[in-house]
Amino acid sequence: MPIYACSNGKYRIGDGECMYNSQESAERAYVAYLAQEADETKEMTYNDYPEAASNNAKRVLKWKEENGSDCLTAVGWARANQLANKEKLSRDTIARMASFKRHQQYKDVPYSEGCGGQAWDAWGGDAGINWAIRKLEQIDKNKSKSMIYNYKSFDLQVKDVDAKSGVVAGYFSAFGMVDSDGDIIMPGAFKRSIQDWGPDGKQRIKHLLNHNPSQPLGKITVLKEDGYGLYYESKVGTHQLGKDYIKMIESGLIAEHSIGFKTLREQKADNGNQIHEVMLFEGSSLTAWGANEATPLIGMKNMATIEQLQDQTKSFEKFIRNSDVTDETIDLCILKVKQLAQAVEHMRSTKAVEEAPLQQKEEEVSVDALINIINKI
Repeated sequence: MPIYACSNGKYRIGDGECMYNSQESAERAYVAYLAQEADETKEMTYNDYPEAASNNAKRVLKWKEENGSDCLTAVGWARANQLANKEKLSRDTIARMASFKRHQQYKDVPYSEGCGGQAWDAWGGDAGINWAIRKLEQIDKNKSKSMIYNYKSFDLQVKDVDAKSGVVAGYFSAFGMVDSDGDIIMPGAFKRSIQDWGPDGKQRIKHLLNHNPSQPLGKITVLKEDGYGLYYESKVGTHQLGKDYIKMIESGLIAEHSIGFKTLREQKADNGNQIHEVMLFEGSSLTAWGANEATPLIGMKNMATIEQLQDQTKSFEKFIRNSDVTDETIDLCILKVKQLAQAVEHMRSTKAVEEAPLQQKEEEVSVDALINIINKI
């Protein structure tokens, strides 16, 4: 627990104010804060979707009652009933509604001629799905504003995976590397957090996907510093997201890791800002570099050619077309493809060295191929 004694005889949490009369009271306050934050995230539900979304769901339910239908899965019919009854929806359900937009090409199929229109209306139709997209953005934006910690990403792939046992190993962070902010994580920075919150302590440090508290990947069983950085081993859950995660690892699609933390002690140095101690909250595996398709790619030093970008895009395309993962995971992969295409365009437009005409033509074809992949998905 990151509690420190102050010179005035009181205690503080991290680098906060010296306001607690005892170490025990500071610890209780911090545990209560984390518990409250977790409960708020878990319990927040919403039913401010448009009346039109409810009417669309009622329409398809009435059709099913009068004509019979086996078009939808049990989940689809459950969603229609939720919307028709104006029930409150969790953030995860709203995210699934938003991701259903990828099926919009089938929305105009008449009920009597196929399943497309039925499925679309069961998920709220245009009104419901467009609301879900806006609502999800609002929820996540508000959540990001309330975050009490920062992120640092590293170009660190999964080191090892045992798909049968569901155990993955790798590095969340690396020491001695100057990042784009001029910060350098120093050896020993995680020592106190590991001791107090790690697998042998309170077990509070989480393994997440893309820093999303609603997307836990597994339980961290080993967390330690070594000569390279912050090493972890995690027992991935048997839930659907965990299964999708293992499939992404096996396909080579997890390209980065990141940490969610708060800086407790830092020091300016000639080579950058050295971070000597942090309060570590979670380590994340990343499927994409940014939160949306408009976010520019960064950290491209290790992937400097269009050919490398195209190879990775082909890997994602193959995964999208052949995998049986959930719609949410597919959406993450589509986002990555769009970011890769954006990176190629950026690289082509900012090239300082003039290339031969033939090579230029080949690169233009590569960009077109990337864009075509997106349009087909």
